[in-house]
Amino acid sequence: MNWGPILNFIGVIPMLVVVGMVLLKQKQLARDLRCDPLTTDLLRLPGDSLQERSEAIMDKHLDRLILVAISGLMLALLIAIRRIGDNPTPWQWLDTALLLLGLVAGLVIGWKITQVMPERRRLRQGLRAEQATAQEMAAALAGDNRLIHDVQAGEFNIDHVVITPGGVFAVETKSRLKPPSGNDRAKVKYDGKTLDFGTWRETKPLEQAARQAQWLASYLKKATGRPYAVTPVLALPGWYVENVASIGGDMVRVINPKNTRYIVLPPNPKNPLDAEAIQQADYMIQQLAKAKTD
Repeated sequence: MNWGPILNFIGVIPMLVVVGMVLLKQKQLARDLRCDPLTTDLLRLPGDSLQERSEAIMDKHLDRLILVAISGLMLALLIAIRRIGDNPTPWQWLDTALLLLGLVAGLVIGWKITQVMPERRRLRQGLRAEQATAQEMAAALAGDNRLIHDVQAGEFNIDHVVITPGGVFAVETKSRLKPPSGNDRAKVKYDGKTLDFGTWRETKPLEQAARQAQWLASYLKKATGRPYAVTPVLALPGWYVENVASIGGDMVRVINPKNTRYIVLPPNPKNPLDAEAIQQADYMIQQLAKAKTD
């Protein structure tokens, strides 16, 4: 009896069973005519964009791990079937080539997985930072103030938008790891142009926050017909922010989100928003923050 094809078929039986069960379940769910009872337009949650990117990476990881498992099984079967029967084939160059092929495939897929591991770590840090910022802001903005998360703006997103009588604020959140030791290890100095973390300096987060505020101001002007001054804010959860220069005008405000209130609810705003202006801005921005539906 030729055991080669039989062993190959046996090797793929578990995969065929899983695929068949998934297809049957999909058909069963498709025949279920019940509808989603929710009629409320759901808004996006803090960090939704980062969560989606992280899930996409995990999906790729899963695909690659499945590929490795199947490839290893098939290579083992190919080598094994050559040794079944009354006259088993001795180890030859083909067996060595198959073994090397499996090793190379493992190295390539392992390299691809390890290459995106730092990005997943950054996404987890960013997600926690956005959630922390949202939590602190929600506590500070009790009342009629508006807080909208993960506003979609074409090819980018604005982490949080705050609307109060004090104005409209576009908040970008950044997560930065602290140095391992030192009394000032969680302090960042800000002069209106540069973030000085002690051992490194950054300007790109400030530039990003400013661009997003400009975009939002332009969007609101087109959508409502009235000008809105949108203040750019950069939130750094866990960091003590020391302003070493006077921060005003169009400069980006840099804050620890625990101190949100003094920025977004100033005691004497220059151009306070009335209830109608707040309602208009809130409605138009919510159109950019609608959650996806299945």
